[in-house]
Amino acid sequence: MTDHNKKPIDAKKYYDKDGNEVAPPTIAERVKANKIMGYIGGALFAGFLLTIGYSIFENSKTIGVDGVVVDIGSVTNKSNRTSTGYTETTSYSHSFKFTDRDGVEHVADTVGRGRDSKYSLGDVVSIGYYADDFSKVRIRSWFGLWKIQVTLFGLGAFLIWFSFYAVKKIREEEQQ
Repeated sequence: MTDHNKKPIDAKKYYDKDGNEVAPPTIAERVKANKIMGYIGGALFAGFLLTIGYSIFENSKTIGVDGVVVDIGSVTNKSNRTSTGYTETTSYSHSFKFTDRDGVEHVADTVGRGRDSKYSLGDVVSIGYYADDFSKVRIRSWFGLWKIQVTLFGLGAFLIWFSFYAVKKIREEEQQ
């Protein structure tokens, strides 16, 4: 059944959620919206600075060695309800056997969990252990250490750049 009373939507006009024609946003509203996007980008960029500082601080407290994967643990959680049910998310943790600088062998778990399990039992991985707590280690891979920071930096920088670009284009439109 079709509704013959509905008017076709014109791409050059603006409509509200009910399909009624409304006035287009003013230049001030468009500039404000793009500035807000820039502020969000600035917050992401600040998050980048905070998390990179924390990661550098934490990694500086560890001593780098090679460790052998001796156990892989996984936890599966149901989350994100979809139309067909729930999606499952599996996170992994690894245990490593390593020898400290005094020649003592230890087995330790990684700090935190990850979404991927690219390591198999017996793999040799560059890790860092804490000299004051041999029960936990950090994996020392570039992407593993910096993926959150790179994501925050990229998104933040893009939103800041796009905000400046969009405001500049709106101002140019205004002058025409």
